[in-house]
Amino acid sequence: MKKVGIIFNEKRKPEAKKPAIEVARWLKEKKRQAYVNPSDKVLAKGLDFVLVIGGDGTILRTADRIAKFSIPLAGVNFGHRGYLCDIEENEIFEKLEKILGGKFKTEERTRIYAEVKNKEKTIREIDGLNEILIGGISRTVFLEIEMTDHDKYFAAAITGDGVLFATETGSTGYNVNAGGSILFADLFSVVANNAYFESEILVPNVKSFVTSTDAIFQIKILNDFKENLPFLAADGQRSYRLKKGDSVQIKKSKYKTIFLKVD
Repeated sequence: MKKVGIIFNEKRKPEAKKPAIEVARWLKEKKRQAYVNPSDKVLAKGLDFVLVIGGDGTILRTADRIAKFSIPLAGVNFGHRGYLCDIEENEIFEKLEKILGGKFKTEERTRIYAEVKNKEKTIREIDGLNEILIGGISRTVFLEIEMTDHDKYFAAAITGDGVLFATETGSTGYNVNAGGSILFADLFSVVANNAYFESEILVPNVKSFVTSTDAIFQIKILNDFKENLPFLAADGQRSYRLKKGDSVQIKKSKYKTIFLKVD
């Protein structure tokens, strides 16, 4: 563990700059290379891990940036709850000492991916750690959804606020509030948001189900009017306003988020 990135949100958490600088100095005293808020160019060259000082929002944004580089991360809780952060502010140097000494475990988390197409042309790609949402407006959304999962198949219509696809990592957040199940294994939870799945296969009034992460979903947007078109969003942060005629494919991402776990 010789090359370490230190990331904090300079705009939203300027107070995190002080501990970030202190960590950088401490690492340099330990003969390690420290990079505060490294550029993508630095990330692409490779770091041994990234220390994120902030809350879950900063963790999610960082996880999105570094997933394609396969860089592990450890989170320091400098926010309100910090569900994704394992290190408290007063434990930073104790836990870093263990990480530098190799006393840690890695935990890989499945990410979820969405591709928007219109007339077979890819318009937008979005990747998330927690969830993908189609919805997010105050008007009724009309969708058709098809799912294939090995030899399983079903089709359904959704009329309501939209649909949410959550990973195990994201299952304790928005997914639960929308009526989905908490996941204790590497699965996807699918929830019709303020709606039901209208399908001949499912019993009436089903609003959620769980499937494997091998499942592939095809969603058609049926809204006719521009003002009724929903958003596609990942982790509540990256969004795209869908257009008439768009279709969305959702499946497991080819990337993973790797967390460093320290006792």
